[in-house]
Amino acid sequence: MDVRRISPALTRAQKVAVLPIADVKAQERILHDEEDSLIERYVVAAFDHLHGLDGWLNGYCLLEEEFEFFPGAIYATTDLPLRPVEDELAVTLERRLARGDYQFINAGDFMVTSVSGSSVLARLATTGFAPQVGVTDPREYRIRFKAGHASPDEVPEPLMQAMLLLAGHWYQNREATSADTRVVNKVEYGLQSLAGRYRFSPDHT
Repeated sequence: MDVRRISPALTRAQKVAVLPIADVKAQERILHDEEDSLIERYVVAAFDHLHGLDGWLNGYCLLEEEFEFFPGAIYATTDLPLRPVEDELAVTLERRLARGDYQFINAGDFMVTSVSGSSVLARLATTGFAPQVGVTDPREYRIRFKAGHASPDEVPEPLMQAMLLLAGHWYQNREATSADTRVVNKVEYGLQSLAGRYRFSPDHT
């Protein structure tokens, strides 16, 4: 999938703001500060495990980032690969002719809306979408959009709890010491129970 982040990478401080270290310490009944840096690493790892295009949630962004997406072609409807897209009016669509400079397509010729939790771009006009004769350009269309929550306070509680589950599990189980799948299955069950409603399968079901 031809998509890339164009905003600065999220910092460790931004990720920890979603789940403060103090919350993990309270969950695990930790009364000392000697392991704060270790717990921070678990929190960041939990964030990264869930977040973004390659995360467990399959395209759900916990915090807002900006992306550009090259779909190759614009059909009647085209799925945006990341979610949630909270400002649908800020999505831009551009096209380049004969591999020249990108030009904006009129905002009145398309719209973005949410369908079953995902955001789709829908064509409203045929103008500007006719195939170019003799031109093959896999990056003919460029969509720019923001996905994720603008503030840590807006991240849904179940997703914060899923991060807490992972961070606590890694704190209690420092290394893989057994082939026992029951532990793995319990963690997976917890993730599904907490965050499953926010997760899409790769086929968007």
